[in-house]
Amino acid sequence: AIMNTLETIFTRKSVRQFKNQKVDEKDIKTILKAGMSGPTCVNSKDWSFIVVDDPEVLHKMYQANGVPAKPLLECAFAILICGDYSKAFKFSKDYFAVDGSIAGQNMILAAWSLGIGSVWLGTWPQMDRVFAQSKLFDLPNDQIPHSIIAFGYPLDEIKEKEEYYCIRCQYTGNEADVLEKNEVIRIRYGAMMKRFTFEVQEGNQ
Repeated sequence: AIMNTLETIFTRKSVRQFKNQKVDEKDIKTILKAGMSGPTCVNSKDWSFIVVDDPEVLHKMYQANGVPAKPLLECAFAILICGDYSKAFKFSKDYFAVDGSIAGQNMILAAWSLGIGSVWLGTWPQMDRVFAQSKLFDLPNDQIPHSIIAFGYPLDEIKEKEEYYCIRCQYTGNEADVLEKNEVIRIRYGAMMKRFTFEVQEGNQ
């Protein structure tokens, strides 16, 4: 069953071990569609996506990124997100990094709502990884490897997260509602901006 939006966001966890089970092409297309549905700077759609399910190529991607990319050896498929400099906002092309991140998170959440786990494998801005992935796929200069997401059905049952609220924010109004430990705490203070920081022991991986 497909989860609702908030359930998907609150229960998502990084998955690094996967079952030996293929993901249906229809679900892969749904995940890609979710990635392309996110906002981009001036609606530039300055990304491109490479879908890989060939184990040999996944192994080469792992070698290019190093040990942290080990989930690529077990996943059903991976998506390499690239920034498309040819479409990026001409006055500040590095917005591609923000737009690629939004696309990636959309795909991660869409996958989770379908029961498919994933883990984000950072590439940009570690340039050795960027150049290695670019060389592996023989990318043109205007396609910048941004990140890799490994997808697949979780090997183990995902344990429910302990509930928590982590808040690091600034308020400029006269009062604010802050969620902490499932209670709403009313905080009253003057117009001067104050900073509230609540440390958290457990959190998203």
